[in-house]
Formats: sequence, structure tokens, C-alpha cells
Amino acid sequence: MTSSRSGPAARAFFATALFACSIVGAVAQPPVARAPGDTISYINGGFGQEEAARMREISAEFPVGLTFTRHNGTQNTDEFVADVNVRVRDSRGQTVVAAAGQGPIFLLRVPDGTYALEAERNGEVKTRRIDVVGGRHQEIAFSWAG
Repeated sequence: MTSSRSGPAARAFFATALFACSIVGAVAQPPVARAPGDTISYINGGFGQEEAARMREISAEFPVGLTFTRHNGTQNTDEFVADVNVRVRDSRGQTVVAAAGQGPIFLLRVPDGTYALEAERNGEVKTRRIDVVGGRHQEIAFSWAG
């Protein structure tokens, strides 16, 4: 005699397991935001060790990686921050990305060209100019005092 596990309890178990897997997949892969024109995109995340590791794994797929930290003078450490307003301007001065509350890791995909990056935290703006060239990945770190 054989027993069947296709009853309501087994179906409920498998439905719950499938749902749980979809949640894990959603957490493991942060959504990619796309700017108008769809040639510009970015992804933000890096909270916790697993998500930070995942962001580092996919960083090569984006020409620009930004990291945001603050220096803790008391403990002499740098700590990730996630309250940074990011603005990216092209060579004509046009804003191509404006995103509030970003960090600690922000991966950016833009067409080749020259860009101004602005990172603002608590009213303090830091700016960097970058040249994006196909096939080259660059990491830029922004840090603020405690």
C-alpha cells in the first residue's frame, strides 16, 4: 500500500515554501531603478553582510560604484550610511539621476561620457567628476565626518 502526500496539508506546505523562496529572491536582488530613456539605471542597497556581498558581486555589471560612509572619531572607524541624496549630471549639466535616501552602496549604469556626481548628507555636499568609459568599472567613496 502506498500513501499519497497530495492532500491539503502537503499543498499548503509547498505553497508556503514557494512563497518563502520568492521572498528570499526578492531580498537577495534589490530592484534596479531606471531613469527616463532606459539607458541609465541604478541599484541601491548593501545593508547587512549578505546584501553588501551581493552588491559587490554584481558591481562589475555597473560602470560606477559609490560607497557612502561617515567617520566615527570616537571609535576611529568608518560606518556605512544610508541617508544620502544622490544627483548625477551629464556634461551638459542636465540631471540624469536624482535619488534621495540612498546608500550605503549605489551602483550606477550610464552611457559613456563625463558626469558630475553630487552626494549630499545633512546639508554637506560632496562632488566628484568622473569619466565613464566602456568596459571600465570605477569605485568612488564619499565620506563625511561623524
